[in-house]
Amino acid sequence: MANDVIDEVLGLSQGSDLFRLRVQRAELKHRTQTSYQAALKPSDPRNLSYAMRAALAARMARLWNSRELAEHYDQLLGQEAPDGVESAISDPKLRPEGLTARLEAIIRHVDLVTLRPKDATRADIERLYAAGLDDRDIVTLANLIALVNYQILVTAGLRMLRDN
Repeated sequence: MANDVIDEVLGLSQGSDLFRLRVQRAELKHRTQTSYQAALKPSDPRNLSYAMRAALAARMARLWNSRELAEHYDQLLGQEAPDGVESAISDPKLRPEGLTARLEAIIRHVDLVTLRPKDATRADIERLYAAGLDDRDIVTLANLIALVNYQILVTAGLRMLRDN
């Protein structure tokens, strides 16, 4: 399996206290990294390309000012689509109005669930269906949103421990 993303983005070395703390929770660390692989690099990306996943992840990281994660996802995006249109999606200043119905629905949903999850309703899921997403696409998107927002919280907590 790939190196642990959270360790990498925080620059945790094997000898550091935080690295040792994370090793004490090895199963959680492993499951987090496995979830990352499943959300960002599944064997079959289906209707959400690897580049789209990385762009949406970078966008979520930026929405919460998680610089380290945004940089990580920018690098991943650059590997997947160095000249792709997806790079614009990673910028939260990009408003979804005027994009394709599919992109508009996806971006609106990502922003909503990232910033105001309690405001999400069945109508928001129906907008995803109306934009052409199927059940599997919606579950994939939900998993990506959940993982990245979890990573944001974990890195913020570990960053506070590291920096204080």
